[in-house]
Amino acid sequence: MRFKNLLIIIFIFSIGTRISAQTWVVPDDQKAVVAPFKFTPDMQKQGEQLYQKNCQSCHGIPGKDNWAKLTPPPGDLSKEKAQKQTDGEMFYRITTGKVPMPEFRNILSEDDRWWVIAYLRSYNPKYVQPNPVAKAAFTGRTVALALKYSDPMKKIVVTATEQLKDGRSGLAAGVEVMLFVKRYFGSMQVGDVKTTNARGEAVFEFPADLPGNKDGYVEVSARVNDPKGVMKTTPATANLGIALPTDKPSLTASRAWWSTRGNAPIWILLTYTLSVIIVWGFIIYIVISILKIRKLSRG
Repeated sequence: MRFKNLLIIIFIFSIGTRISAQTWVVPDDQKAVVAPFKFTPDMQKQGEQLYQKNCQSCHGIPGKDNWAKLTPPPGDLSKEKAQKQTDGEMFYRITTGKVPMPEFRNILSEDDRWWVIAYLRSYNPKYVQPNPVAKAAFTGRTVALALKYSDPMKKIVVTATEQLKDGRSGLAAGVEVMLFVKRYFGSMQVGDVKTTNARGEAVFEFPADLPGNKDGYVEVSARVNDPKGVMKTTPATANLGIALPTDKPSLTASRAWWSTRGNAPIWILLTYTLSVIIVWGFIIYIVISILKIRKLSRG
C-alpha cells in the first residue's frame, strides 16, 4: 500500500513538473525586446563556442535531437518549436532560467547571450532579424539608485541616476536592476531583473502575500545587476509598509537550535553541562592519580 502511494506521489509530481514547464510565461514587454546590434558571422562563431560550453550538455548538438534525458526535456533549440520564439523570448529564458535550466544572467554577459541567439538563428533559413534597437547611452561610471512605492500604480519604482562628465547627475537608462526583500537568513529576490527605461526607472510588482512584521513593514533594497563588478554603484534601501502584517515571534524568541544561548533547548544545556562535568572529572581523576603515583614512588 505504501509503495502504491509512493508511485502515485511520483506520478503527480512528474505531471506537475511537466505542466510547470509548459507554463513558462514570458512577460509581453520582454517578448518585444530585440538585439542592440545586427548579428554577424563572427558573432555566430562566438555564440557557437558559448553554446558548446554552456548549453550543449543539456540541449545537445543542434539538429541532432540528442538532448539530455531530463524532465522536462530540454529539446533541440534549432527546431521549429524553439525557433517560433521571438528573440526577446529566447533572451528572457536564457537570462532568467527555470529548473532544471540555470539562469545565465550572472554567467554570460548580455552580449554573450545575444551571440548564443545569433548562433541558434543560423539554423533557421526563414529567420529575419528585427531592426536592432540601440540601448540608451550609459557611461557605466557611477550609478546611484533610489526606490519608492507608488500608491497609484501599486508598484515599486526604482530610479537610477549616473554621474555625468561635467559633474552633474542625469537619469540612467539601460541599467539592469534587481529588487530584494530582507528575510531571516538573507535577502530574497523579488521578480526578475528589470532594465531602466528612458526616464531611468524600473518598475517592480510586489507580491501581495509576502509577510512583513506585525505592522506590515518590510525592508526592501534595490541593487544594480553588475556581475563583472565594472561599475561603482550605490544601492537603495527603504522600510515600506506594503507587506502582509504578520505577528509571529522571531526565530530567537523560542528555544531552538538556532536561538541564542539563553534560549537553547533544555536537553542541549543539560548535555553540555554534563559533558563539561565529565571532562573536568576525568581531568581531576588523572591529576589525583598522578599525585598518588608520585607519592608511592617517593615512599
